[in-house]
Amino acid sequence: MKAHDIAEFESECWVYDGPGCVRRERQRIVCGPSDIVIRIELCGRCGTDQRLFREPHPNVRTPTVLGHELVGRVVAVGSGVSALREGVGYWDRQALAPERVAFRVGQRVTAQARIARYRDGLMLIRNPIENLSFQIPGGFAQYMKVPSSMIRSGSLLPVPDEVSDEEAALVEPAACALESVYATPHAVGVDEDGRHIVRSGLRPGGRALIVGSGTLAMIYGRLARIEEVAEVWFIVRSPEKADLLKSVLGDWPRVLVVPDYSARPLPEKQAVETALVKELGDLTHGELFDDVVLAAPSVDAQRLMFLLLNPDGYGVAVCFAGLHKPCDRAMVDHLHYRMAKAIGTSGCSTLVMETILRWIRGGRLSLKGCTCPHRYTLADDPAEFFQTRADGRKPMLHPWG
Repeated sequence: MKAHDIAEFESECWVYDGPGCVRRERQRIVCGPSDIVIRIELCGRCGTDQRLFREPHPNVRTPTVLGHELVGRVVAVGSGVSALREGVGYWDRQALAPERVAFRVGQRVTAQARIARYRDGLMLIRNPIENLSFQIPGGFAQYMKVPSSMIRSGSLLPVPDEVSDEEAALVEPAACALESVYATPHAVGVDEDGRHIVRSGLRPGGRALIVGSGTLAMIYGRLARIEEVAEVWFIVRSPEKADLLKSVLGDWPRVLVVPDYSARPLPEKQAVETALVKELGDLTHGELFDDVVLAAPSVDAQRLMFLLLNPDGYGVAVCFAGLHKPCDRAMVDHLHYRMAKAIGTSGCSTLVMETILRWIRGGRLSLKGCTCPHRYTLADDPAEFFQTRADGRKPMLHPWG
């Protein structure tokens, strides 16, 4: 199909009307002059999608199509796309060179979910220009229209041939993990005035603990290896989770099984955590961990992560679990005495997505094996897809069956 042709597509999709209400619908997708249409090959379920199925979000414009962790193939390019010249968001105030808008039919692409504003090269979280799936219908569909705002912001990223579909659909969540890694502020010294000198990233040669066994936990483990962390530990809930983790990552992680204790009263939870801190303290010669990554949606683990930071080490706790509920009696003395930092993450910059694609292409990072093997399709019950924990890895929608 040439760029100047009129393009229309019939697309099966899941339409989100609000919490608990997702219906299958057939929609007509029209490619306008400044649009691109892609055929969705795979789309992963984000923790945000899962939460939206349970509770509303004020920024979601319904009805919409959720899904933003995707890989697709260009099937139509509007006649005016090549003439787009004014950048926004990531490319704000930049003139768009012809190669930046030279998309072609058949090309594989992935998407940046947040068309964000930037300052000094850093993505600003508040007041984005638009969000894919919140205001722009997303990837739980056979076809998706990419509007000019996504094209002009660099939010449609070409996927190199060396990157598999599975890995391409994981670029956005992997970039979110890497964004949080880059935001970790380890103090490494002081200058002549006593000002702290900070290095971002997991501590090289240090010891990191990752709480969780799902897709993001596995990705964090691989990123920790790239960051040259000397010891990478995991806390998981069952021997089966431990076996799954090692089947994907290999034998290098050190894995500790801690059965789920979330249903116990708070005093019993704290007793479990006290014993766990002692056990891990004994196993690490009293040093515990320079970095603790919370990659599981657990308020108990949120409380625990502060207790597991190296008490003498200016540690960093990273929360990537999408938690929006306070935990009871979190010990924050590490923070009070400036010996530690706690950070969270929400989204990723387009530059970090480009970095993930480059690392996969060059063989520095692999995301293979990090998705659930069950093949979900649009014919399945949406409630099952949105709520399943399956084997703990990210479920993927195959819109074409």
